[in-house]
Amino acid sequence: MKRILGSIRRADEKFHMIEDGDRICIGVSGGKDSLLLMQAMKLYQRFSYTKFDVIAVMLDLGLKYQNTAPIKEYAQRVGIDFEVIPTEIGKVVFEYRAERSPCALCAKLRRGALNTAAKERGCNKVALGHNREDVLETFLMSLLYEGRMNTFAPITYLSRKNITVIRPMIYVPEKYCLSVAKQLELPVLPPNCDVAGKTKREEAKDLIKYLCTIVPDADVKMMHAITNTEKYGLWDRMRLKRSMGEEDIPEDE
Repeated sequence: MKRILGSIRRADEKFHMIEDGDRICIGVSGGKDSLLLMQAMKLYQRFSYTKFDVIAVMLDLGLKYQNTAPIKEYAQRVGIDFEVIPTEIGKVVFEYRAERSPCALCAKLRRGALNTAAKERGCNKVALGHNREDVLETFLMSLLYEGRMNTFAPITYLSRKNITVIRPMIYVPEKYCLSVAKQLELPVLPPNCDVAGKTKREEAKDLIKYLCTIVPDADVKMMHAITNTEKYGLWDRMRLKRSMGEEDIPEDE
């Protein structure tokens, strides 16, 4: 847990995620990362010089039944106010819209519902449990399936909702999340979506694992490449003339 707290402090100090007077709503999915974030944020609240409040919210998507009682007990033990909010997101995605690729719409609806729930509970920030591998997977998905260099931001201000989304665990390797979640015996819920494990994100996860068999620290190097913005070597940093055609771009020496 020390390494996880250290990684949260690193992200907080680098991106100024948490400020005095913040009321932060943790978005809980039932997975290891968001459950771990609950305990980590409560510990960080105790040791941080910054004074902030934290609560947790879980969206019931209306898919399969999930027993959330163990999570409620865990939240009570940790000392966080926790609430399960019923929604019809599952019906919208799989019945009303009958999406062939449901993940994008589902994610959009979940974000909207979570942000609304946070505002209704007096929160000005929402914390999500994305870890380091989530950053890398999103980068690869954007590169390979969208043809652009992109990943989600550590901190994002949503002007329409007047709420800020933070991701305190972006520097935490997933293997540490797995290890600590197992040690703490967190009440992790099984996936309740039929497409879980069959998504493009799973393909990106497998690709990262494969790359690490070729270059053992490929994941570390990829994260360093994303965060080390001073050494970006993309075309917009090379002061190429706007009038240049592809045949005019100089070759590497």
